[in-house]
Amino acid sequence: MQPGAKQSSICITTLVIALTIVVGIAGNVAAHGRGGGQRGGGFPQFTRPLASQDVLFRGKELYEENCALCHAMDLRGGPKGPNLMRSGTTLSDQQGERVGAAVARHTPALRLVDGDIAAIAEYIHSILATAGRQGSPPGRYPQGLQLNVLVGDANAGESYFNSVCSKCHSITGDLKEIGSKYSDARSLQNAWVSGSGFGGGDGGRAGRGGGERTATVTMADGSKFDGTLVRNDDFLVTLILTDGTRKSIARNPDTGLPKVDVNDPNQAHKEMAVELDDPQNRKMHDVTAYLWTLK
Repeated sequence: MQPGAKQSSICITTLVIALTIVVGIAGNVAAHGRGGGQRGGGFPQFTRPLASQDVLFRGKELYEENCALCHAMDLRGGPKGPNLMRSGTTLSDQQGERVGAAVARHTPALRLVDGDIAAIAEYIHSILATAGRQGSPPGRYPQGLQLNVLVGDANAGESYFNSVCSKCHSITGDLKEIGSKYSDARSLQNAWVSGSGFGGGDGGRAGRGGGERTATVTMADGSKFDGTLVRNDDFLVTLILTDGTRKSIARNPDTGLPKVDVNDPNQAHKEMAVELDDPQNRKMHDVTAYLWTLK
């Protein structure tokens, strides 16, 4: 390929990403077929309809055979071919018309029929559709995934709840009919794990609940500042004081001064999340399955 014109026309070859990502995406988008929903956004790579599964698999094989050597398996190009992730040709192409024109001018010549070129273009589109914003890599936003978190044992979840969660929560108090308050189990799971979906404290019996983190900053001379915590690290602590003003105080990373005492309403849930951690997230799914029954 010639260095200048090649940059804008891009070799017919288009990206191929790791097999695991490709297979997963191809399988998911296929279910929707051409015209399947894409994620919102005005850019072509996010609004183009995707081809069927058989076309995407065919395009993947053709890409690997004809294009990957120059443009790399991850679409980012190399010494012999440009980066297809940033190529105007691949990003604006709709049904292979721009990619086909680039292939016709390709050096060395590529002996591909129109159907093969279209399949390669569709395969590229399926990868670009999963790219994140700000240049993050493909695969960050896979399309058409159906996630099911109701895979736990509700009875085991009830036992765990009674031994651990009931210390702060009550199914007749703050968690009464909690399963009916969420449209899907995933939202419910996110809410109870983070503690953001309902009050913490004593299960609603005394009205204590989660909220913003607050902090007390004690200066070297003993004076104190109280407020909502905005930032806290080795070098700076920032509070919103009770009168609404914002105050930033420098900290000494060697001494840790001034002293900062943080009150985090969700601390118990954060500690619980560590306890729940296991290779299969079994306890977490068990509790979700149980809470989903509370309707």
